[in-house]
Amino acid sequence: MNIPFLRPTIKEEDIEAVNEVLRGGWLVLQKNTDAFEQQFSSYLGCRDAVLTNSCTCAIHLALIMLDVKEGDEVIVPALTYVSSVNPILHCGASPVFVDVEDESGLIDLDLVEAAITPKTVGIIPVHIYGQMIDMKRIKSIADSHGLFIIEDAAHAVESERDGIQPGANSFAAAFSFHVAKNITAGTGGALAINDSLVADRARVLRRDGVRNVGNIRIMEELGHKYLATDFQAAMLSSQLSRIEEQWKKRKQIYDRYAEAFSLAGIKFNPVLPNSKHAYHMIVVYADPEKRDTVRNTLGTNGIQTSVHYNPVTLEPFYREKFGFKKGDFPVAEHLGTSCITLPLYPLLSSGEQEYIIEKVCENI
Repeated sequence: MNIPFLRPTIKEEDIEAVNEVLRGGWLVLQKNTDAFEQQFSSYLGCRDAVLTNSCTCAIHLALIMLDVKEGDEVIVPALTYVSSVNPILHCGASPVFVDVEDESGLIDLDLVEAAITPKTVGIIPVHIYGQMIDMKRIKSIADSHGLFIIEDAAHAVESERDGIQPGANSFAAAFSFHVAKNITAGTGGALAINDSLVADRARVLRRDGVRNVGNIRIMEELGHKYLATDFQAAMLSSQLSRIEEQWKKRKQIYDRYAEAFSLAGIKFNPVLPNSKHAYHMIVVYADPEKRDTVRNTLGTNGIQTSVHYNPVTLEPFYREKFGFKKGDFPVAEHLGTSCITLPLYPLLSSGEQEYIIEKVCENI
């Protein structure tokens, strides 16, 4: 067999939605962008959504609107992708890393308060693999110290915890529509926001700080070119209309993995209580000394896998800039050196999944 790690569910209606925009001739900031933003905010149950060209840009816009600057500190988990952290540096501020929970990979809330200093201005929790952080608890911590929260919800479009969706208990939640995500436009992102004035400013900032006044463009402040296209919006709207149908298919696949790995004694991240898992990823854990060998063996057998994630603190850039070393964040480092991310998407056949399960159980 040859089983790719990614296989996006792009249907003919998605392609036709893109083609319709392309035939129209005007490809940015048109009716499809407005329509998707309304559709997406309605799905999330928040007041507004602002389409951007990546989740990274969405986080950066939120930090700009919160006036994060040199001398400020922002708390982040050590186990995430670098795009959760890089925007902090782009604002001139400093990330303060906190270790994660062994069971879930989510930031360890028992350690967050100890990381707060007089320079701390906010927290960027990451909803990882499809599961949300405890937003009630982190909101209580943030409020008691006067801190903002920006949620990195790149993995969590469909997620809920304790009845709370991303964006409900924070300044904003940032989403990704990268090719690996549950709905995709190849790349792209969005901010979910519950304040109309903030959303209006985000739209100005994503367009170089420019607003149309009548038929004239006026630059109001220094912004960035963080726009997505109208054909991306059309593609996303088409997929969003069937998101729950696709979620159910991924749930079935995840549940089969969970059943098999539980019986085999293979560690994976279980669904947390009172949660709706987005089933964005299934991650299993091997002996760190064997992990790369296991991945290579799976690859030789036609199964493509990935790693989510190496701790940010051990990336060469961050090690050199901040002087991090092995052992600073032991849980994140253990998970990062033992994790294997397996294929999980609606187009994965039952035969392909059984083959993956067989090979994983033989080699871990």
